[in-house]
Amino acid sequence: MKKKKVFKVTFPFRGRVKTQLKIATGRDGSKRLIKPKDVKQFENAMRVILSVAFPIEERPIHGYIKLEMFHYTQYKRDKTTNLLIPSVLSDLDNVLKLTQDCFQPVFANIVKLDEDGNPIFTSTGKMSYTKQEVTPGVIKDDKYVMRAGLHWIPVETKEEERIEVYISTLSEKELFNPHLPKGEIVDLGPY
Repeated sequence: MKKKKVFKVTFPFRGRVKTQLKIATGRDGSKRLIKPKDVKQFENAMRVILSVAFPIEERPIHGYIKLEMFHYTQYKRDKTTNLLIPSVLSDLDNVLKLTQDCFQPVFANIVKLDEDGNPIFTSTGKMSYTKQEVTPGVIKDDKYVMRAGLHWIPVETKEEERIEVYISTLSEKELFNPHLPKGEIVDLGPY
């Protein structure tokens, strides 16, 4: 039986990434959405790491994907509940989604050209574009991510802080078997 490969990508990460898009006003008064600077820095760093870990010729990983993210950060105690919480609060589900997006292909808008090489314009006089893949992704599309897990691990020092992402494929047979948590399951009934 062939042993399943599990790919691991580790990168240093401290702080938080606010993944909400911002509304900006253009010079002409039009509104548009922009990515915050920290999101762009996070994406760029992640894509550089992925370019080394997964060379172009090894992309994309084919199959159903399981993606697990372990976020190691320092902790503190919540004053009201006395429970451990990250010392720098991150919206971890957004960090997972942002990480997952970095595994996908990079697309760019390419100007459409006619047979003579001149740009094609829309009926309103603007240039016409087509979306084209410029860098293949580690995965072809996140619709094949069948299971994604997010885990926070408390650590003592800044030097231990990091994000580890594990990627493995699932067989079609595994899709039919739910991965249930360990422990006594209390069925709260249908709603």
